[in-house]
Amino acid sequence: MGIKDRIFFLILASTAVNFASPAFSQENSVISLSKSAETAGLEAYAAGDWSGASILLRKAVASGSSSDGMRYMLIMSLMNSENYDAAVSDCETFSADYPESLLRPYVDYQKGRALYYTGRRDAAVMVLSDFCHQNPGNELYPSALFWMAESFYDDYSFETARGLYETVVSDFPASDKVSDSKIKLELIAQRERENKLLYLLKMTGEEYLSSKESYEKQLRDYRTEDMVVLRRQLNAANSRIAELEKSAEESLNLAKKTRGRGC
Repeated sequence: MGIKDRIFFLILASTAVNFASPAFSQENSVISLSKSAETAGLEAYAAGDWSGASILLRKAVASGSSSDGMRYMLIMSLMNSENYDAAVSDCETFSADYPESLLRPYVDYQKGRALYYTGRRDAAVMVLSDFCHQNPGNELYPSALFWMAESFYDDYSFETARGLYETVVSDFPASDKVSDSKIKLELIAQRERENKLLYLLKMTGEEYLSSKESYEKQLRDYRTEDMVVLRRQLNAANSRIAELEKSAEESLNLAKKTRGRGC
């Protein structure tokens, strides 16, 4: 028997017990109202009209027509219509009103999922962890592991998430969460590859910058040395020019003196 069939059987059983109990010895008008809302709610639920089902089933519960099965369908209607805050609240009410219900583990599981979707991932992990501890043989066990992994993944705790995804894949190959777990494992592996590449690029970049700085320093040093040599050569040349100019001037003066004596 699959998960949906098993839950549906439990819902039918609990609903049948509820209508057979003395709790329904109420005034005919109240019973008629609650049954009408319940019937319409069940029809909406069967048709996949989750918003309509949640409204009608809550009306039925408020009118006195309540059972753990109906309350579970209300919770599932809220989950499917993505009204997760209300689903958390109804899960808590269910646990208080039906602590021994056969549907209690399924409600705890849905509460964990609802907490995850509202962003309360730490609380989701706690609820789902308790579910796994108390229901190790439940068919939703691998799904609970998956949602715990999702909570860690979203919080960037990739190593913890990877361990949970790997458990789903290796220990529960028939689970419908295996495919999604494999995708997340590949994403984690890809992220690791990217991080390694970024690290290598960083290291290569740092080595390049270091080499570049060293080269530019050497170039500056060479240029400095060249400038010193050029300055020395220029000074020597200027000194030589000055000497030559002085020698030429002395020669010119001597020639003038010699011509003066000859006259």
